[in-house]
Amino acid sequence: MTFYERYEKCCKERGISPISQFAADKLGCTKSSISAFSKSGKAPQGSIVANAAKMLNVSSDYLLEIIDIPLKPNIDFSEKELKILSDINKLNEETQDCLYAMIQGVLNYKKF
Repeated sequence: MTFYERYEKCCKERGISPISQFAADKLGCTKSSISAFSKSGKAPQGSIVANAAKMLNVSSDYLLEIIDIPLKPNIDFSEKELKILSDINKLNEETQDCLYAMIQGVLNYKKF
């Protein structure tokens, strides 16, 4: 999924037209700029990515396809923690349950 596809998906979930004057104003660019990066498949410059993340309340790492967790957490996770969460998100539910049980076992181990 490209930057634009993730951006568009988040916009639609929030009732925002991805190529609108409202979005362009929030991103700090023009509607034609948004249209251009939708067609090119490339991510825009950093300030536009940062503004999009702020407007959509998601991580810029999500928009840039670095992680697969869209929502900006209320906690400041380290880069390593975000990568771990992203990897866990790729697992099926049964495997996530197994991993959770393993983590609980480690946390409950008496020497810990």
